[in-house]
Amino acid sequence: MNIFVTGTDTDIGKTITSAWICKNTAASYFKPIQTGDDSDANTIIQFSPTTHIIPNAYRLKAPLSVYDAAHLEGIDIDVDTIKRQCPPNNTVIEGAGGALVPITKNIMMADLINFLNAKALIVAKSKLGFLNHIFLTIGVLRARNIDILGIILNGNTTLIDTIEHFSRCKVLATLTDLTAVSNEPIPTSIKTALTL
Repeated sequence: MNIFVTGTDTDIGKTITSAWICKNTAASYFKPIQTGDDSDANTIIQFSPTTHIIPNAYRLKAPLSVYDAAHLEGIDIDVDTIKRQCPPNNTVIEGAGGALVPITKNIMMADLINFLNAKALIVAKSKLGFLNHIFLTIGVLRARNIDILGIILNGNTTLIDTIEHFSRCKVLATLTDLTAVSNEPIPTSIKTALTL
């Protein structure tokens, strides 16, 4: 099985979370679609130098949604190309933006999770409005019958009981430093998902 790291927004810690998992497991890393000048794979290598990196299926120049960045370059994203490049097991797959970022006219980022037969791991940043973002993301994933491993929080909060009660999902860990990979132990559920 693979884990698909999705977020409640952009720039909320998906890459650091992915690096944390890769550093503490034998998982490979795959960012199917990279937009903008950043290289999330370079961040993974920085924090987890031994992780096997699978090259991006698509690399787009504009820091926009996948659909809009691809449209500017006249590129049609082919999900089958992504599927062929993605190993069937033991891979951390990082999405671009949140669950409802469009990839093509008919496919959203959440749909890619199903196409890649992965389980979702939701990353949320503790800030004003994040409860709504978490619950909306979970609603989108459940509407597509996607298995949700749980939630990783970036930043401390006193609202974990509220999150777990209303989401019916477990908060697996809280990462407090987005500039470094956490020393927090990897939850057993994440390790188990990667070894299926």
